[in-house]
Amino acid sequence: MRNHAMVFGFLIAAACYGQTSTVQFDVVSVKMHAPENQGGGMRLLPDGIQIRNIPLQDYIREAYGLNSNDQLTGVPAWANSARFDIEAKVTSADVPSFRKLTLDQIRSMGRLILAKRFQFTGHEETKALPVYALAVAKDGPRLKPSTMSDQDPNARTGVIGMGHASSGNGGTNQLTANGVTMDGLARALSKQGLGRVVLDNTGLTGRYDFQLSWSPDSIAAGTNPPETSGPSIFTAVSEQLGLKLESQKGPVPVLVVDHIEMPSVN
Repeated sequence: MRNHAMVFGFLIAAACYGQTSTVQFDVVSVKMHAPENQGGGMRLLPDGIQIRNIPLQDYIREAYGLNSNDQLTGVPAWANSARFDIEAKVTSADVPSFRKLTLDQIRSMGRLILAKRFQFTGHEETKALPVYALAVAKDGPRLKPSTMSDQDPNARTGVIGMGHASSGNGGTNQLTANGVTMDGLARALSKQGLGRVVLDNTGLTGRYDFQLSWSPDSIAAGTNPPETSGPSIFTAVSEQLGLKLESQKGPVPVLVVDHIEMPSVN
């Protein structure tokens, strides 16, 4: 089994643009990613953030707390193809304050990088779109409160690991979560090819440890083809987590890009 851990860093809180931080990044590095260097992702460090090998579109989406690319419009083609390495750190004197920031405050710092280095401007709209609402199933949730220590460097963010277990009939996708909120789960589910944004409607406010396993070949609701090795993602969410994905229409925040430029790299 391949297990690629993703630390969601400043990605897990709800889309909310209001909180700002009095701490600012002291040093910011923006570079084009060298194609010979494999791997990448986003990390929240004790003194800043580190992004490796991602399209700018992904950074915009995560910095603004959006669940999927469907919530982002007006992005030029290069922002989806060119890949960047971005690293930003606070001064040593600001590290204690940085560690106390909320996730939304850290996202606000990430948005300043977009404004200063990419000349980014945009505005928010709300559209009624088809969504999946993540809700508690009839018999209640099957979730264990997280055992992650508050002193763990990932305690503010939680950790989600995505993997795939191969077999003769297709294999299964596997999600392992530690210290993850239901909003974080909704974000992860939004990225599984469901064709809709998943919104957290569980009312559960804690952080949880759990595993979820499903067949990647059975996306349609309620389908469990006999040739696959696992349940559909809808059945898995219900049976394994005690939750459900309900099809409905709901208000979804959409970020419209008004202006963006290719940065000068350093």
